[in-house]
Amino acid sequence: MSSGLRYLLLLLAGGALPLAFAPFEQVWIAPLSVAVLFWFWSQAASHQLAARGGWFFGVGLFGVGASWIQVSIIQFGGMNLPLSLLMTALFVAGMALFFALQGGLLFALRKRLPDSKMVLFPLLWVGFEWLRSWLFGGFPWLLLGHTAPGTFYQGLAPWLGTFGVSLFIAWIALLLLRGVVEPKRRLVLSGQLLLLLGIAWGSSQQQWSEPHGEPLSVALVQGNIAQDQKWRPENLSSTLQRYRSVTTQSEARLVIWPETAIPAFRQQVDRLFLQPLSQQLKEEGRSLISGIPLLELESEEGESNRYYNGVLTLGLDQERNPVAYRKRHLVPMGEYLPFSDLLDPLFDFLQIPFSSFSAGSAEQSPILVAGHQLSPTVCYEIAFPELAFSHLPEAGVLVTVSNDGWFGGSLAPDQHLQIARMRALEAARPVLRATNTGVTAVIGADGVIQQQLPRSEYAVLEVVVQPVRGVTPYLYWSSMAFL
Repeated sequence: MSSGLRYLLLLLAGGALPLAFAPFEQVWIAPLSVAVLFWFWSQAASHQLAARGGWFFGVGLFGVGASWIQVSIIQFGGMNLPLSLLMTALFVAGMALFFALQGGLLFALRKRLPDSKMVLFPLLWVGFEWLRSWLFGGFPWLLLGHTAPGTFYQGLAPWLGTFGVSLFIAWIALLLLRGVVEPKRRLVLSGQLLLLLGIAWGSSQQQWSEPHGEPLSVALVQGNIAQDQKWRPENLSSTLQRYRSVTTQSEARLVIWPETAIPAFRQQVDRLFLQPLSQQLKEEGRSLISGIPLLELESEEGESNRYYNGVLTLGLDQERNPVAYRKRHLVPMGEYLPFSDLLDPLFDFLQIPFSSFSAGSAEQSPILVAGHQLSPTVCYEIAFPELAFSHLPEAGVLVTVSNDGWFGGSLAPDQHLQIARMRALEAARPVLRATNTGVTAVIGADGVIQQQLPRSEYAVLEVVVQPVRGVTPYLYWSSMAFL
C-alpha cells in the first residue's frame, strides 16, 4: 500500500471514530478505528512517518467530531466565512498534533524498549488523552471513555473513570490488531479478549449509591431563546417574562434556568426583577437556580472590573447560599483569550471578537436546597471530573447549566450530554441538566437518561429526583490523587 493510501486510510479511520460517540453511538467502531492507527504505527519505519500518520488520524477525528467549532464561530461569533474556516482548520490541525507527538514518541520508546512489544500502544493512548484534557486549558472531548454510557462496559466507569474506560477500549484495539498480525496466537488472544469483555460486563452488576433524604421536585426550564436574539437589550423584558411565567406556574420545589438565562448583570435587574421574584418564591417555599453573567466592580471608579459566568440562587434557600457560584474553568477563545499579550494585537487587527471573563476561585461552596447539597457546574466544566465532583461525596445531586445554542444543530449538544452521562456513572449521582436550546435532561445515577426535552423547543421538564449518597472506587482513588 502506498504512503498516500495509508494516510487516506488513517484520515478515514479518524473521521469514522466520532460515529462511536453520541448521537450515533456505534461503539464497535471505536476499537476498529484505533486498531487501524495502531497498525500503521507498528509498521512505521521512522518517527517522522509515525508522527505524520498520527496527525492525519487526528485531522479526521477532530475535523468530523469537532466540526461544530466552525458552526459556533461563524453563526454566532461574528466572524466571516474565510476567517472561520481558517480558525477551524488551525484548531483541527493543532489538536491533531497530539496524535503526531504520540506517534513519534511511541516509535522512539519502542526502539529503546524493544521488549515492550505493543503494550505501549494503549498506555500512550491514555497518556495523551490525559495530556489533552489539561494542557493549554484542556480539551477533554472525544475521549474513548465517553462512549461508555448505555454500553455493556459502562460498569467500568465508577471503577476506573473515563481514562480507565479509554484504556479498556484501546486494549481491545490492541488485541484485535495482534489477532491479525500474530495468527498463531489467536486462540490466546481470543481468551484475553473474552476475559476483558467478561470483566467489563461483570462490573455493571454493582450499585454504588443509595437514596438519601427526601425526594426533590424539580422543574428544568428550556427557554429556547435564539442566540442572535438573546443579548439584544430590547428583548430583555420578554426573555425575563418567559422564564418567570413558567416558574410561577410550576409547583416544583426547585426550578433551574440554564446558563445566562438572565442576559443582564445582576445590578441591572436586581431591584425590579430578582428581588420581587426571590420574595415570591420564598413565600411559596421554593428555590430557583439561574445562570447569569456577574459583574464585580473593583473600585468606585469602575476600574479593573471583573466579569464572571455565574449561577445565582433565589427564593427560600437564598440566605443559606453564597452570593453566587462563579464558573471556574473558562472556554479558551470563547470566554477568555489565552496568551492575550501575544494575541491581542493580532485579533484586534483581524477584528476577531472574543469574550473576557475571569475564572472563579477554585474553592467554592455547594448549593444548598431543601437540606440537600448540590454540586454545580456551568457548561464546559462538566467535562472536567475534578470540577464536577469537587463537592462530593457530600453532594447528592450534580447540577449543570449550559447554553448549547452556540452550536446550532451540530453534534456538540449530543456529545455534551454524553459527557454529563459519564459524570453520572463515575460518581453514581443523578445529574440535572438545564440548557437554553437542548438537550435538557435528567440523568439517573446509572447514566440512563430518565427524561429529556426535544431540542430547539420552549418547554419545561418536571421531575422528581432522589438525592443519593455513596462513594465509587473512582471517586475514592481520584480524591486520593488530588490530596
